[in-house]
Parts: sequence; C-alpha cells; structure tokens
Amino acid sequence: MDQRLRSDKPSSTNPPHSRLQTAVEAVKGRLRNPRNWRAGGLLMLANVIVTGLGLVRTPLMTWVLPKDEVGMLGVVASWLPFIQLLSFPGLDAASYHYIAKGQRWAFAVNLAYRLRWSLVSALALLGGAAYWTWQNEPVLAWMFVVAGLSFPLANGLSAVSGTLGAQEQFKALFWYRLLESLTDFTGFIPLLFSTWWLSHVLTFYGFNQLATAVMLSIYSAWLWRQLRAQKVQPMPAHDKRLRSEMLRYGKHQTALVAIGVAQNRTDALLVGVFLSLNTMADYSIALLVYEQFRRLWMIYLSVRYPPLVRLPERQRRRRILYEGLLVWAGFAFSAAALYLLAHWLIPLILPPNYASSIVYIGWLAAIFVVGIPGFLAETYFRTRQDEKSQYLLRITAAIFGVALPALLLPTWGIIGVMAGRFLASLILSLCGTALFVYVNKRDRQT
Repeated sequence: MDQRLRSDKPSSTNPPHSRLQTAVEAVKGRLRNPRNWRAGGLLMLANVIVTGLGLVRTPLMTWVLPKDEVGMLGVVASWLPFIQLLSFPGLDAASYHYIAKGQRWAFAVNLAYRLRWSLVSALALLGGAAYWTWQNEPVLAWMFVVAGLSFPLANGLSAVSGTLGAQEQFKALFWYRLLESLTDFTGFIPLLFSTWWLSHVLTFYGFNQLATAVMLSIYSAWLWRQLRAQKVQPMPAHDKRLRSEMLRYGKHQTALVAIGVAQNRTDALLVGVFLSLNTMADYSIALLVYEQFRRLWMIYLSVRYPPLVRLPERQRRRRILYEGLLVWAGFAFSAAALYLLAHWLIPLILPPNYASSIVYIGWLAAIFVVGIPGFLAETYFRTRQDEKSQYLLRITAAIFGVALPALLLPTWGIIGVMAGRFLASLILSLCGTALFVYVNKRDRQT
C-alpha cells in the first residue's frame, strides 16, 4: 500500500532517474498499444498512397504542361496562403482543439464563420486577377478568377480533416486523404480528350478546384448530419461563453498562422514575383516534396494531439520531450534518404530541364528537419493554450523568415532565399527549445 501511494505522488517529488524511467515506460506503453498502431498505420498507409499518387501526378504534370505553365501553378499556390488569412483559417485549429476535448458543436460554429469570411478571400483573389491582367498575363489572371470563385467551398470547408482527426475517426480520415489526392487528377481528364479552354494549365487547375469543392461539400454535409444525429447543438446551450472563447482562440490561431505564413511562405512569394516562371516551376517541384514531410507531421499530430491535450500538464511535457526526440530522428533519417533518392528519381521521372530542382529539394528537406524542435515546442504551447509563448516563438521566427530571404535574394538569387529560410527555421527551434526549458523550470519552482 505504501509503495502504491508513493508512486501516486507528483512527479516532481521523484528522483530524476525515476521520472525518466516512468516516461520511457509510458512511451513503450504507447508503442505497444494496438489502437495507436492501427490509427498510425492507417494514416501512414494513406500517406504512402498519397505520396505514390503524387509521384505519378507530378511527372504527368511536367510532361503534359509546359514548364512556364507549371510555374503559373506555383504562382497561384504562393499567393493563396496569404489571401486565405482573410477567411480566418486559424478557426480550423481552434475547432480541432475543442472537438478533441469532446465539444463537437465547434464544427458547426467553424463552418458558419469561415464560409462567411471566405467571400472576402474570394474578392481578394479577384483583385489578384486584375493585377495579373495589368501585368499582361491573361492565363494567370483567369487562374486567379477560378481560384476566387471556388475558394469558399474548396478552402472554406477545410475543417473537415481536423474534425475527423479530433474525433479519432481515422478510417474516415484515411478515405478523406485518399479522395483529396485523387481530386488533383481530375484536371487530366479534359486534357486526355484534347479539350481545354484558353490553355492547358487553366483547364487543369479549374477541374481540380471543382473536384475539391465537390468533395469537401460532400464530407461537410456528411459530418453535419452525423453531428445532428448525435444531437449536438450548433453551440453549447448551457454556456455560450465557450463559443466566444472558441472564436477568440480561432482569431488568435489565425494571427499565429499569419506569422507562420510570413515565415514559411514568403520564400515562394518572392520566387513567384521576382524570378522567372521556369525557376518557379523548379521550386514548385521541391515544394511538393516538402509537403510530403508536412503530411507526415500532420499524421503524427492527428494521432497524438487528442491524447496529449487530455494528459496532465507534467506528464504531457515529458511525453512531448521523449516522443519528440524519436520523431526528430525519424524525420532526419527520412530527409537524408529522400535527398539521395532524388538524384536518381528526378532525372528518371521528370523532363531533363527539371534537374535543377534536386538542389532545392535538399534545401527544403533540411529546412523542415531543422525546424522540428520548434514545431514540437509550438505544439506543446498550443496544448496549454499558452498564447503568449506561441506569439513569441512565431513573431521572432517570422521577422527573420521575411527579412533574411528578402535581404539575400538580390545577391544570391534563389539560393539566398532558401538560406534565409533555413536560418529562420533554426531560430524558431532555438527559441522554442529555450522557451520550453524556461517554462519547465518555472513550473518546477511553482
């Protein structure tokens, strides 16, 4: 009995080696949990399939579309994260957080708010169409028109994946990831029959956007009916304060997203605006590879965030620390293997004029790996709803993420852009690690 009571004491009273042993045993328990293996395995299978489809789609795209038109796709993609900020994308993270805690009404609140503000983003994209018309780029202008008209459904309903993950409906999330990837192939259908309007790339992009909008609409309707069947009200009748709290937290998350966009997306915007469409095409190929790392990271968060947010504070901090070391090592190994593989794979599947993208792939892989400690720290502070720490991390990294690529671009061109982004990611990780240690010491003292 005494031994059992001693083990129930707060971890701060146990010796360091005991706390380490407890944390290691907890991680081993998670690894032995069949449910975690099934969930992680299912999402990993989805990622393998999506990656395989991407390895098919990207070469087809580079062989079917001229290189400058591939660069046009990259230009639209580089603008979208900035324009999307007008529709409060941070509400997706807020609803994910609340749904993970069992408050499923957050999904309906998210839909109502985001769809309304998506109209503002749509108008901004139509303004981008006017800009490219003035720049005498009619095809790009029409692509921005398509992006604007499809934005409310193709982007405003993006809370679907987070809702599935927060409810731990991993089977449904598996099919979502798969269908999301398949929508990117619909643009090939009219080109297969030699049918297009104005240009190949405009038709390709338009069909993809239409397919994405239809898929998200169907998933949103299905989730809405599922929640209604569970008699989940649009907002908590007993305490409407929670709704205001969620919206405030969503706006806070949008501010963090804005800072992150400035840090992580400024490089693509600079390349799209100041460098040639051919360079943008090479960089877009590298960004597609970078997105695969982001998908793997989202798999980790989808599986682990709901359990982490429900853990006691001290146990959660230890879990993130020890799991984070394993995650970082896994990503570092994957990045090195992928860069080596790219030297063989890129010349094999892409036209010869895309060989220069290999250098960009190496840079972006290194940028992601060096930023993982910062991502882990940010995840930890997000579970605490520690807004001050999140702002401090992101603002510091964003200042360097905007300033360094812009300063190095005139001298070193695209290499300067990537070097600046690498330094910004390193600063994020250093600041995140330092803040994590500081908060840990502060909590021990209190």
